[in-house]
Amino acid sequence: MSTVHKGLTVTVTLDEQKIPYVNGLLSEYRKDLRLYQEKYQKSLPGTFFISWLTLPTQLYQDQETLPARILLLTSYVGSKSRHLKELAAFLAPQLRQVFSQSVEFPSGEPSEEKLVQFLNQKSIPNTFYSGFKFISTAEVDQEAQLKSEVLSYMQKQESLGPASEPTAVKKAIESFVSSHPKLHWASGGIPFSSQNKVQMLWPLAAFGLMMLASIVSLIALLFTDALLFRWLAWIFPAFLLVTGALFLLLRLNENNPHEPSPELSDEKVREIVALETNPVINEMTVIAPLKKGWVRRVFLALTLKLVGLVAYFAYIPTVHTARWLQMDKGKRLVFIANFDNLSEAYAHDFVDSERRSMNMAVIFSHAFGFPATRWLVHKQYNHRSEYMKGVRAHQKITQFWYSHNRNLSVENLKRNRAFREGLFKKMDDPAIKDWLLTI
Repeated sequence: MSTVHKGLTVTVTLDEQKIPYVNGLLSEYRKDLRLYQEKYQKSLPGTFFISWLTLPTQLYQDQETLPARILLLTSYVGSKSRHLKELAAFLAPQLRQVFSQSVEFPSGEPSEEKLVQFLNQKSIPNTFYSGFKFISTAEVDQEAQLKSEVLSYMQKQESLGPASEPTAVKKAIESFVSSHPKLHWASGGIPFSSQNKVQMLWPLAAFGLMMLASIVSLIALLFTDALLFRWLAWIFPAFLLVTGALFLLLRLNENNPHEPSPELSDEKVREIVALETNPVINEMTVIAPLKKGWVRRVFLALTLKLVGLVAYFAYIPTVHTARWLQMDKGKRLVFIANFDNLSEAYAHDFVDSERRSMNMAVIFSHAFGFPATRWLVHKQYNHRSEYMKGVRAHQKITQFWYSHNRNLSVENLKRNRAFREGLFKKMDDPAIKDWLLTI
């Protein structure tokens, strides 16, 4: 089994007049969730997050109306088919009740098997990021319990004071863990570690090998005229030519006058912030039509593919999961994140440093109302305030939101994993002291 974190996005069109009814259903499910949180955790063991919301119509290029939609977005570990079965088995009544409001839903009352087929057919690709890439929901709970039990043990051991040798403290902890009936699993190491890394890195490796093969073929053509080398030799130059042409077309598009987003009313902002009541983890959904020009749609699609290739190396300290995707033939950008703290502070994180600001511009500059750029990364005029206006103008209320864990930040998860990884591992005294700080 893989413990790579993945994202599922399911969407169907909806008659806009039905939005208030669907919103009411989803809001009721959210109220019920407060009562049955433990039931969700037991019945959805592979699911980290669920966001379920409606999206009103939006205007693209001042002339095309993009349809209202229902969006179901989840984060999970394991296979997609297993995850779909998990959702259908536990949420079948809710899924039928909400999605039946769309003309795309099968008539009658489909079985769980047909629900799985429906969700699979209506799922669309997304570029997914996770701040804790290789961990299951069960391991999150286990590692939190491990730290809690060890900390409790340490507090009761008078012999393990500040003057104790680091090696002696580590051995005492390891002895306690190996003898504890509920913690023996911690001595087995991290499962699927190599398999997970291969799963995430092979697309990047394949892309890199293809480019390398093309460069080698270009050189080989100096000495031979083999057909294989002639075909391969075109790949790298073609990639550079297409990318360069898109950059030039994008630069021309960037000369269009900047159209700022209308500011969100204070009442709407308060309505959004009122849902951010969790002490640690909260959620944000931003959905915006793209700016004018087909090059925006094509460039963003290419960018998201490349971002997906390097997702293994990315790390954002406060973000549990994030995803980006295009809908409606690439005319809409969808961004959803589960993060620590509140949305105002979280959104500011991305423009409070030059590097993050440039990274965000690569994606968000294509969306209507977001700051203008030059050559995609060079920000123009009041970038920070314009970025925040764009975020708030297109931020949507998520009527239903579920999180497997609501009380552990990304840093907590990292420290818990670091503590587990250090158990039964040979270290010198300085390394042990650093490891003990993770408790």
